[in-house]
Amino acid sequence: MAVYCVGDIHGCYDEFRRLLREMNFDPASDELLLTGDIIGRGPRPLDTVRYIMDLGERATFVLGNHDLNFLAIVYGFREPKRKDMLQELLNSPDLEDIAEWFSRAPLAFRHPRVPLFLVHAGIIPEWDIDDAVRFSREAEQVLGNPVTRSRFLQNMFADTPDRWDPGLTGIDRIRFIVNVLTRIRLCRPDGTLDFKNKNSPEEAAKEGLRPWFERGGFSPDTGRSVLVFGHWAALGGRCRIPGIKSLDTGCVWGGRLTGWCFDTDTVFSVASGYSIPR
Repeated sequence: MAVYCVGDIHGCYDEFRRLLREMNFDPASDELLLTGDIIGRGPRPLDTVRYIMDLGERATFVLGNHDLNFLAIVYGFREPKRKDMLQELLNSPDLEDIAEWFSRAPLAFRHPRVPLFLVHAGIIPEWDIDDAVRFSREAEQVLGNPVTRSRFLQNMFADTPDRWDPGLTGIDRIRFIVNVLTRIRLCRPDGTLDFKNKNSPEEAAKEGLRPWFERGGFSPDTGRSVLVFGHWAALGGRCRIPGIKSLDTGCVWGGRLTGWCFDTDTVFSVASGYSIPR
């Protein structure tokens, strides 16, 4: 049995299925871990969702920012935008089941059998993997309860607070946790988080910003786990920090869809047949 990880699909169903064939993924015996943003901007979100749902326990995905955007739209706290390409999902007769499936998804996943930790965007240096798992569970409890979910989704879209404080409470605490796990890319010199800049590390450095994984003090489970993330297409899968794998290679933007086999340390990649302007 092999464990495969795949970067952000964004509804690029054709590329997703080609990548699975390239990896020789066997749903009868292999495991599939997805870095989130399984929908949003791409052409076939409903087929993507239904395929992953049908895999049942053979597939696990963590929530990404586009997945959370979908939930905010479904529950009436955000207007759908044409560019998000979610209309076929929103018109689906099984929308309620799909929304509930997303609501139950984790924000971070630590594999119970192999040393793998999966998150959409990253974690801050002040947290280790134990912290990230514990804090993600706090937020997942909020998203899993219809009452607290509604209150959070209504107040989710903000960039504050931008610095970790263990004393944070209420919406501010959950928003910070969710923003780190689903949106983090860059940090300012004072340690606060910048959620606006989506450029490559080289371009961001001109503004004094550094990637979350280069800010110092970060150790993925003190070397015991590999941290796998997506979210940052401008990285192009480049991350030189040992124990960290970046898998978003911009398929929906005309780049590639990338996967990685934990067992063999093999990278797989297929070219995109779909591209939208940034």
